[in-house]
Amino acid sequence: MKTEFSFNIESLLYGIENPKGPIEQVLFATKMAEHQGMRSFNRLALLTFTDLTINKALPGAIPLDETLLHGYEGRNDTVLHLCIRSGRSALNIATGYFPKRKISIHEEYRHAIILRKLSDTEINRIFSYVWNNLGLIQPKRR
Repeated sequence: MKTEFSFNIESLLYGIENPKGPIEQVLFATKMAEHQGMRSFNRLALLTFTDLTINKALPGAIPLDETLLHGYEGRNDTVLHLCIRSGRSALNIATGYFPKRKISIHEEYRHAIILRKLSDTEINRIFSYVWNNLGLIQPKRR
């Protein structure tokens, strides 16, 4: 039986001038931004799925913790990275570029062995939804 694909996006950052957030996720996003050649990031959000098997490890394997979206929203463009955070490791899923609305799906995700990967169509739906609702990933006011 196929279930309907749905997800929720929650911004993890708060504050306007110098956004802050949960230590583990912020440290992870800082390292990922550095690894991806970004000077900094100003967007960080948690994605949760109604299908709990999405982006989870095989039974008995190392658990995959969470799916995150992080990146930098500038005045004229936005670059967002969709990835899985798992303890000290990460798995890049895709990178999206706005306003061009270009998406690059990473080969490491295509070859990962996990219970259920996002399809290309589902990845496109996530980025389209975010681009049409950029306010969702804005830091929250405290």
